[in-house]
Amino acid sequence: MSNHCIPYKYNILKIHAAVLLILLGIMYASAHSLPSSSNTLKIALLGDSMTWIGGDSCQNPTGWSHILKESGIAEKIDVYARSGATWTNTELTHRNPSHYTEILHDDNVVYNQAIRLIENAEAGNENPDIIILFAGANDAWFASKRPGIYDLEDSNINYSSDTDPAIVTTLEGSINLVIKLLQDRFPHATLLFVTPIQMSKTDAETIFKVSDIIERTASKKGYRVLRADKETDIKHQQEAKSPKYTYDGVHTNPEGARLLGDYILKFLIPLLSPHNISTDN
Repeated sequence: MSNHCIPYKYNILKIHAAVLLILLGIMYASAHSLPSSSNTLKIALLGDSMTWIGGDSCQNPTGWSHILKESGIAEKIDVYARSGATWTNTELTHRNPSHYTEILHDDNVVYNQAIRLIENAEAGNENPDIIILFAGANDAWFASKRPGIYDLEDSNINYSSDTDPAIVTTLEGSINLVIKLLQDRFPHATLLFVTPIQMSKTDAETIFKVSDIIERTASKKGYRVLRADKETDIKHQQEAKSPKYTYDGVHTNPEGARLLGDYILKFLIPLLSPHNISTDN
């Protein structure tokens, strides 16, 4: 089961002045209220330690999920992410949503997070309006542990809720399997993909390679992909030499979390329009 992040009550002027600063790039003397739909917005987070670092309750200021919680953009944020998770399945990956670990493991994959989200919805939990999928760092860092990661997707596989994840061992295929699961169960939800940031443990080119596959795969299905590896100021060279936005060269410090949170919020705010998102699923 996931834990829920219930947003704090914040000074609305400060929150929306910050939002407008992100959206417009200038400072306004006054701020405007978020649309009323923000009072009912439900968000689910899938991913690796870069998502899980905020904690299941989004209390940790070193995680970007904490920034989302602070913003008041959602009524509830459910965290399914786990440290050590990869997009890419292996030949030993099982359907195992109850498995728990915080390190690399065959069953510690986004697929099982998606299954857990689906099972929780089937058990009566509210369906998410937005599902944010932020993973890929471990796929790049531990690519040797995911032998089929860069192979071409098997075009003969017809994905369904019954597809065995062990036969889907490419990065592209693993993403498409998750997309199929989420599309079938949450047809009205908005899926937002975020690529991994650059880090000290692997070179930028490897991060780009993984991120290119994530972007290409999700974009083909019509989903928005945020290139955090290229569009934020978190860079391999800086974090490897003298960490600025991370505390260990990999995981964000509060400053890095703020940078990522603001970056993601910039793309979430327009989704609050009732014309762009369904909240009746």
